[in-house]
Amino acid sequence: MPLLLDDIDVSTAQSSHKAIDPKFFSSKLTGNGKARYGLLNSQLLPVASTSNTAYLADAGGHIETKAISTQNGITVTTIPIAPMTRRALTQAGSFTLAAPHAQERCVIDTDSNYWDISFALTPQAAKLYEDAATGAKRMPREFLVQYRMELFFFKRGATEPERVMIASNTSTVGRDALVFTAWDISPLENAGGFIDDRLHAAGLSRKNPDALETWLTEEYSVCDAITAQAEIWDSEAMADQVCAYIDGLPASQTDEQLNALAVQLRYLENYNVPLEVYRSIHKKIETAFNDGIASKLSKQNLNLLMSHTLSHLEAMKGHLTTPVRPAAAPVLPAHLSAQQTNAVITHEPLVMTQAGAGTGKSTVILQRIKYLEACGVPASDITVLSFTNAASDNITAKNPDVGSMTIARMINDIYTLNHPSHELSSIDTIINSIEIFYPTSNFAAQFRMRLLEVDQNKTGAFTALNTFIENKFDQVMDVLDRIKQTSLELEIIICYQRIDAMIEPPKVQCRYLVIDEVQDNSIFEFIYVLKYISKHAQSLFIVGDASQTLYEFRSANPRALNTLEGSGVFTTFRLTTNYRSNQEILDFANVVLGDLETNQIANIQLKANSLARPTADTFREKVILDYRAVPKLTTFVSDDLAGIVRATIAPNYVDTCLARGEQVAFLAYSRREVTTIEKVLQEKYPQRHVASLVSDRVFATDIFSKYIKFFWNDVLQVPPHNAAFVVTQGIRDNLGKLTNNAGSPNVEKAVLRMVSNWWLENSATINGWVQLTLLSSLPHAEFFDRLRDNLLSYEIRHNAVRQSLTNQKNRERKANNAQAKADLVVSTIHGAKGMEFDNVVVLHRENTAMTQDVKRMYYVAFTRAMHSEYVLSYGTVKNPPIESDYEQILSVLAERDKQTAARATGSGPDPLDDADDADQTDGTPLTQAS
Repeated sequence: MPLLLDDIDVSTAQSSHKAIDPKFFSSKLTGNGKARYGLLNSQLLPVASTSNTAYLADAGGHIETKAISTQNGITVTTIPIAPMTRRALTQAGSFTLAAPHAQERCVIDTDSNYWDISFALTPQAAKLYEDAATGAKRMPREFLVQYRMELFFFKRGATEPERVMIASNTSTVGRDALVFTAWDISPLENAGGFIDDRLHAAGLSRKNPDALETWLTEEYSVCDAITAQAEIWDSEAMADQVCAYIDGLPASQTDEQLNALAVQLRYLENYNVPLEVYRSIHKKIETAFNDGIASKLSKQNLNLLMSHTLSHLEAMKGHLTTPVRPAAAPVLPAHLSAQQTNAVITHEPLVMTQAGAGTGKSTVILQRIKYLEACGVPASDITVLSFTNAASDNITAKNPDVGSMTIARMINDIYTLNHPSHELSSIDTIINSIEIFYPTSNFAAQFRMRLLEVDQNKTGAFTALNTFIENKFDQVMDVLDRIKQTSLELEIIICYQRIDAMIEPPKVQCRYLVIDEVQDNSIFEFIYVLKYISKHAQSLFIVGDASQTLYEFRSANPRALNTLEGSGVFTTFRLTTNYRSNQEILDFANVVLGDLETNQIANIQLKANSLARPTADTFREKVILDYRAVPKLTTFVSDDLAGIVRATIAPNYVDTCLARGEQVAFLAYSRREVTTIEKVLQEKYPQRHVASLVSDRVFATDIFSKYIKFFWNDVLQVPPHNAAFVVTQGIRDNLGKLTNNAGSPNVEKAVLRMVSNWWLENSATINGWVQLTLLSSLPHAEFFDRLRDNLLSYEIRHNAVRQSLTNQKNRERKANNAQAKADLVVSTIHGAKGMEFDNVVVLHRENTAMTQDVKRMYYVAFTRAMHSEYVLSYGTVKNPPIESDYEQILSVLAERDKQTAARATGSGPDPLDDADDADQTDGTPLTQAS
């Protein structure tokens, strides 16, 4: 039986993980406001400490997007901080600000007998400038914070309200409370003037001018003020802010006011806002606006759009397809657990199965297909969408008649049927092509900018591209028709925008849709699928584990499953019995899982499919923690890792596992770490098979399209028979301008090989065009257009072929290594997802402020082993949370061992009886749609 988390005191560790500090906004916001080190040090005052006028002007404007950019050696980090944008609060309306606590404001003493007046200061945003152009060893940094200055007027003797109306003019007549606002980057210098101006307009003057300076220099903490804003972002208080703003809008809103609200909703995407916030905001939007406006506003934020789509799906839930119950209950395999069985045989139209690591997700999906067939559903009416091609191929191999593909493949098939002239291309090639074909178009420039932001994975970029395409759909399609290209990102947006009009190929049509590893889908893929289900009134059965989300870099949202479950629209089952690992390994993982935000709703605690009860001795044997305190994190891998693997882990752990005839896998975060470990293992075990699961990577090239964009005029200056030579020589001569890695011999070799292959494949065609020009059968202008299009088309095909070959090679390597069961395996944690090994060594980097995505990654690593695991952890602290968690597990087990021994002698009760009873479950749905 598993340890109950109630028995483990993880409050200290959890509070350290959950504690909100300025790093919520950016890891560069170091310092705690008390010591002299870090960006937010004890000497940081609310004053602009730079003399750079360019920085002063730049930091004083509207700051609404978190971003990092580098130009001319200067890296600028933009950090929004305040929950409400400056743009929103300067619109005409009845908007309010929360009244600050008494200790968070400075009392302004005046000669008024009517007003109590106080001053408060809220960090609105910040910019960090780091100048590498100086060549100095220590990069010069300039940190500027933009503040919202607030002057509050409270009627003396009246109850102070929770929120105060922002004054739209200088008058204080007829109010019991109001606040004046202004934005400034140097309040220590300018707040006095702001206050005096407002007081003068009210016929008042300050009696204690020195009090403000004292408050700003001795009592006000920039670090604490930023932390306070982070706490709002990370709680439902954020919903209060936005909903109060919506309440302040006039009954008849102007376009400018609605645009400001739209910007505010997009602004939320800067940070990881709790899902409850989005539910509250969406509910407010639906009640405050008509359907048309509510729909447009919901599209300004993908999480709001998810809530909006779920709301529509819930309204038509009664019309969705459900299987007919069979006359005789089909015989299910005896090995299915009660939890698995109930998920398999449900007749609800919308089903979510929250499946912890190793709990039999694939088994449930395969048995669900068989059950649907037993209910009379033809296999051709069932489609399974997987995250990877390998998983898709596995379904096809076992169920040839069932539709099986990735979501990307389904969308591509639909898109291609409707736009057959568009080739799937990279965003870089598309951006270059748009500039080639539309060099002077303002619209094209906007389109390129939106695509570039998506390519750079900028905050809110996908939302902005979706809105842009919706508003300019016909113009966008005209451009894509002209360049004859598309991308995966464009395909899903266009399929979403025109979902009701899209023709669909027969192979994607079905009535029962099943999605595996759903946690790895992007938030927009969720939205598209939910809308697709609504369109076809299909049944949807999804399986996933939010705590194993590892693909946030491709917009996977770890809270998306929580959003679905919390909505009440889906019937939810949980799988908690693990068929892979022993309970000792799962106890260790459960402690980590207990602190994962993604598990707050799912509440999964893994239990081994075994009656063996862990003891302190078996835990020490099966879970080994080797923590190394180091002076610097950055040098551990280069200086220490190889020696520890060679001198400690290999003889003390690996040799023992190998002697038992068992496999050992080494899992690490980075390729560099994996390479270091692999080299040691190959040297230490020359007679053993060391298999690497690290996938080869391939990056799309845009050499040809970039050359056309920058140097095509050179080609146009020569006769057609010299054009191909000018292209090949021009690319060779301008490599420095066409690639960022021109100095690399490998890059240069690859580019020249690509150019050579292009000529070998196309020389006959191009020479044929040359001959036609000599015969005056082909105008020169058309020849150069054909040559240009030929180069672009080759670049697109070249990238597609390289990607396809690399993917196939990676799949084959993984399959071959799995079949061969190599003695030793090395892999990144991402590469080992979905796999299992006899024994595992995990390289773990301890960090007391570990982010949730890193914790999820290690949770995946800690649940890969079947028999034992060795955790090599390193960090700069002496008593890290992972060590205290480990010791507490040992302590609880040791106490249970004593009680068990006492019971064996008849002197005590079984301490696990209650736990056994509490852990039983019949697998019935845990949440039902209301």
